[in-house]
Amino acid sequence: MTPQEQRPPAARSPEFGYEWVTRGDVRGFVRRMQAIREGEEPATPWSEQAQPATAIRALYAFALTRSVADLIESATHFRNRDAVNVLAIAALCRSVSEAAELAIGQWDAVPAAEARLGGPAGAAGLDDPEVARLRALRDGIVHDVACQRTTLDVAAFIRECRGHGRAELAERTVQVFARTSSGRTNLDKALLYLALRDEGCEQEADELLRRTLDAIGRAGGTERDPDTSPVELHDLVGALHHLSPSERILEKWIDAELKLPTTRKAAIQLAAVLLADRPGGPDTLVEHVGRHWSRDNLIRLCEQLARQSCGRYEDVGRHVAARTDLQDLADLVRAWDGSKVLGRSTETLLAQIVARGAESAQGPRSLAELDDLAAWLDDSEASARCGRLLRRAAAEHVDGRSGQELAVLLGRVDRRPDHERAAQRIAQRLAARVIATGTGNEVFVDYLKALRAARDTEAVYAARRELADPSGSAEQLRHWRAVVADIADRLYSQGLQDDGWDLLERYLENEQRITTQDVVEVVAGLQGSAMPEERRYLLLRATVGRWSDGPRREEVVTVLRRRGFEAAASAVIRSLR
Repeated sequence: MTPQEQRPPAARSPEFGYEWVTRGDVRGFVRRMQAIREGEEPATPWSEQAQPATAIRALYAFALTRSVADLIESATHFRNRDAVNVLAIAALCRSVSEAAELAIGQWDAVPAAEARLGGPAGAAGLDDPEVARLRALRDGIVHDVACQRTTLDVAAFIRECRGHGRAELAERTVQVFARTSSGRTNLDKALLYLALRDEGCEQEADELLRRTLDAIGRAGGTERDPDTSPVELHDLVGALHHLSPSERILEKWIDAELKLPTTRKAAIQLAAVLLADRPGGPDTLVEHVGRHWSRDNLIRLCEQLARQSCGRYEDVGRHVAARTDLQDLADLVRAWDGSKVLGRSTETLLAQIVARGAESAQGPRSLAELDDLAAWLDDSEASARCGRLLRRAAAEHVDGRSGQELAVLLGRVDRRPDHERAAQRIAQRLAARVIATGTGNEVFVDYLKALRAARDTEAVYAARRELADPSGSAEQLRHWRAVVADIADRLYSQGLQDDGWDLLERYLENEQRITTQDVVEVVAGLQGSAMPEERRYLLLRATVGRWSDGPRREEVVTVLRRRGFEAAASAVIRSLR
């Protein structure tokens, strides 16, 4: 058997065979530990070889069992690597209060050594190797606590240091924890922030948040830290909101910075970094900025995001568009349109405002609101372009509108090119909606009726044409034939016979797109409709009966007869002759 196999299992425990560690002075322990490591003294009764692992266990036992005073004294007797090891074990494995006592003792050891050597400004001073070594050991304890203990332990450690009058040590711990190179995620920092507040360490909590945000702000500029990953930067807002959903911690901090001329620019830059590094989706900071920031701050932020080719400024715009103060909105639109960077997206912003942006579930803005917004735009001396784009955006938004409202809004678009474009957009969107869902047919009919009353024949033609020959895949057209038959019947019932006829005629002439089953279902859908019977048969003769594909015409006749529509089949045959 090997010596390792012969060793009793209990000997592998730090508590086994190390009672001697707790006895004697530090110098004696150092001599014996080194002898075991180098093989000058048997490490165990069953082995006379050098046992470096046993020396490591002895150091571990020393770090856990000796008094804090002995640990501090040992730093001057151990070789540097052993001192680092022992102090790290104690800082990580002993209680928080003992870790704090150790850090305080090592912290005080530095000025004591400087005093012995003539003070920091003396000949030895800061350059003395022993002072530099003690300082490194002190900083190592802080680093180990800040970077490796749980956030609750770190908060308690800072509280202990502060309670013993060591504010510098507490601040140093916060500084190390907040570094981007500390290995701590922003979730860790959010946890520590809340834990520090709970421990009564408000000053350190504020300092942690300030340093964390400062690092993020610098990482978003020209001073990007090579250790900084966007993955580590983007989650601070979400972490704080998750841990304390009733508060807007970060938002309030940034708002306070915006009020000071010395920190305003940096606060806007910080917000830009936080928004740019976050993936799309819901975000409390986006909402807060869009709904509450002043006009000038908001424009500067969105300009920065736009210069980075970051679509997040559009997300901000959605929350801007949800604002209820129309005068405020008008001022924002004027400033947005006047920006060389944002001006090209004014139309998009106005379309979001019409739809209420992030509050679109409430439905579009009323005609009265749109009138007031247009008036405020004039009052704010916004360019005439803003008013024109608003009227066009209002007309082109069809969701949540009645047919009468759509016609009224289209009538307000006075420039001919804009009017033609808006009429086409309305036709496309209305047709797509009714065809895809099979609902809202009455809105389409009311829209045509209102257009007829306004004598807008071009818009009527565009709507009929789009419904009869829409764009879209076969899946998107699943309700097409039923919608056409129903709307044609409604048009006849409303006294718009010519529009009903033209809609059906254009649809049935579309030989390349409609199927035999489409024709049969339209015929079935018109049974008992307001369209006179003789007109239905005349329609079939003038359309399906003139298809150029003979076999398909014959197929239509066969299927019509099979379904019992003999008169309709005869109408197609008469045209064939």
